[in-house]
Parts: sequence; structure tokens; C-alpha cells
Amino acid sequence: MAVAGRATELLWTRAKVLVWGRLSALSLVDQGLISGSGFILNLLLARWLPAETYGAFAVAFAVFLFASGFHNVLLLEPMSVFGPASYADRLRDYFQSQLKVHAVLAGTLSGLILLSAVALKAYGLRTPLTGALMGSGIALPFLLLLWLARRMCYVVQSPFSAVMGSVFYFVAMVAGLVALRQRGMLNPFTAFLLVAAASTLASALLLYQHGIFGPGSEPQGSLGWREVIRENWGYGRWLVASTALYAACSQTQTFLTAGLLGLGLAGVLRAMQMPSLVMTQMVVASGLLVMPSMSRDFGLGRIAHLRRKATLTSAALAAIALVYAAALFVAASPIERILFGGKYASFAWLIPLLGLMPLCTGFATGYSMALRASQRPQFDLLANSVSAPVAVVSAVLFIRWWGIGGAAASTVLGFAAYAAVFFLSYRARPWDCRGMARNGD
Repeated sequence: MAVAGRATELLWTRAKVLVWGRLSALSLVDQGLISGSGFILNLLLARWLPAETYGAFAVAFAVFLFASGFHNVLLLEPMSVFGPASYADRLRDYFQSQLKVHAVLAGTLSGLILLSAVALKAYGLRTPLTGALMGSGIALPFLLLLWLARRMCYVVQSPFSAVMGSVFYFVAMVAGLVALRQRGMLNPFTAFLLVAAASTLASALLLYQHGIFGPGSEPQGSLGWREVIRENWGYGRWLVASTALYAACSQTQTFLTAGLLGLGLAGVLRAMQMPSLVMTQMVVASGLLVMPSMSRDFGLGRIAHLRRKATLTSAALAAIALVYAAALFVAASPIERILFGGKYASFAWLIPLLGLMPLCTGFATGYSMALRASQRPQFDLLANSVSAPVAVVSAVLFIRWWGIGGAAASTVLGFAAYAAVFFLSYRARPWDCRGMARNGD
């Protein structure tokens, strides 16, 4: 009997590993499709549009990323936490309430972006940035709706549905870009409208599939959206400051380059970041895969295991990113020709410099995941509170001294400060002595 019980336990454990492995693989595919969509969008626009016009898109896209951070911490993350924990028996009602919260939050963010576009037009500034901001403001609620619909798929543990939605969005967006170019209608405004249309169709597919609207979607309870938004705010308000500071660290250089050097060079800076952003996405995805294991170690008091995983994760990701940065240094010119057809050949030297960004991110990842797993999210705020001023001050000074090279150096310096704070915080943190005692630390 004992042997049979042990065999059953092993089979059950293996089955769970296979299930979670499948879910993790699907999650990576989904994230890869969404990240790949953004990469393809920026790559094709950088190749096909004049530098100044693409620069306008890059600035408007940076504004979108800044706004999306608040949507993430005030809606997506709270829904991921409270949805399966508190509303498992009435998820449809909960999702419908979150859609109303999305309408309020995304509508507000969209309105602010549209007001900035109207202000540029009112001041009589003839710049492609006006149309780009207008398009960004229009597209924001619809693209964020797709992010919301995809996150709902994860709440109900159906990442395959999220993958299908992402595939639909990817295909529609790429096909639309090609069609717009062939008709001579491609510009930042129409590109954002295309993003809005593709997002709307993909979102409708996912929401209908999960019964959020359509036959039988009438609310079954009395869950009010105001109750949900208060709950979201109670969770996310502590992350708002960190989000704003992180955006300052990562996006300031684009805005200042556009203001001090012109939209054309802002577009160049964004284009030269693309190779490094690929590795950064891979590093971030790897960290998210490791974090559940670290959280389990912390919950069981296995602090030695957690610390070992943190060190190995940071060392491995930093080593991989270092090799990648070295490859960028050796092959910067060929990479530029492959991606942009020689359009930015005189700026190819920026590619290996910006390749240090994922090196810093990789070094920080193991330590940051360990601190989060040990339920110390305040270190995120600390890291961003240090890195944001470093990035902003260095951007102002370096851009004036060294032009676009200074913008790239400032970007790397901001991420280096971010990594240093996490490393020092990890080393200085007083770890749970009971957990250490169990493991001989």
C-alpha cells in the first residue's frame, strides 16, 4: 500500500509539473507574440517612414507606455490577485465590473493624451507629433482592452485562449501595416488606428469566448464597479509612484532627445534600442518564470534555496546578456543593415552601447525576484526612487554634452543604478533567521 501510495503521489506530482510546464510555455508564447507585435510595428515604421515621422511615432508610443503602466498597477495586477482569490465563484460578474473600471481609467488616460495633441495644434505647431499623439490617445483604450482580455484568460487559467487572441492581433496588425504602405496611407496616426482596430477585434473574440458579453452574459449578482475600483485602488496605490518613477527612468531620454535634438534623433534612439529590447524581454520573462519557485521557497522557510536561486538567476542572465552585448558589439553594422537597410548606418555604434541595458536588467533580475518573493515590494519603490533621478539628471547633462550618445549613456546609467540598488538591498536585507536555521545558514 505504501508503495502504491508513493507511486500515485509521484504520478500526481509529474502530472502537475506537466500541466504547469504547458501553462508556462503557453504564457511565454503569448508574451512573445505581443512583444513581437510591438517589435515588428516599430521595426517596419522605422524602415518605411522618414526619421522625423518615425520619431513622432516613437515619442507617442513612449507616452502610451507611460500611461499603460498606471493601467497595469490599478487594474491588471489587482485583478490577477483578487479575481481567483475572492471572486472565483462569480468571475463573469467580476470581469464585467472590471470592464467598467477599464472604461473609466482608460478613458481618462486617453483624454489626457488627446488634450496634449489638441494643445499642440492650438499653439500652431506644425509637427507630425500632433497626429501621432492623437492616434496614441485613440488607440490606448482599445490596446489596453486587449491586455485586459488576455489577463482575464490567465485568471481563468486558459493561456491558450490568450495565445489565440495574440495570434489574431499579430496577423491583423502586420497585414494591415502592409496594406497601408501599399496604398500610401501609412503614417503614425493611421498606424495607431490600425493597432486600435486589431486590438478591438482580438478583444471581442476573447471576451465573447469567456462569456463576458453575448448570450447569457447578464450579471448574476450585485457586484458594483465602484466596489471593485476601491479594491483596485487599495492594492495599486502603493505601486503608482513606483510606476511613474520607472517610466521616468526608461522614457525620459526619448522625450528629452525629441525636445533638445529633434524628433528625427528621437526616432534614431528608439530604433537603435530595438536589438537590446529583444534580450530585455527575454530576461524579464525568465525572471517571471523563476519567481513562483522563489515564493514557494520563502513560504516554506527554505531561505538558503531562495538565495541560491537568486544568485544563480542573476549570474546566468547577466552572463547570457553579456554574451549578447558582445555579439552586438561585433556585429552592430550588419545588424543595422538587416533591420533597417543601412538607413541608420551612421548610428550603428549605439547598438552595442544600448546592449548594456539587458546586462543591467539581467544582473538585477534574480535579486529583485528574491526580494519580491520574500514579500518586500518596497524595494521596487526604493530602486525606482534612486534610478529615476539618476536617469533624468544624467539625461539632461549627457544630451547637452554628447548629443544622442549621451541619451544612450543616460539610459544605461539609469538601469545600472536600478540594478545596483537591488543588489545592495538584497545583500543588506535581514533574512528570516528561522528559515536560515533550517537550511544551515
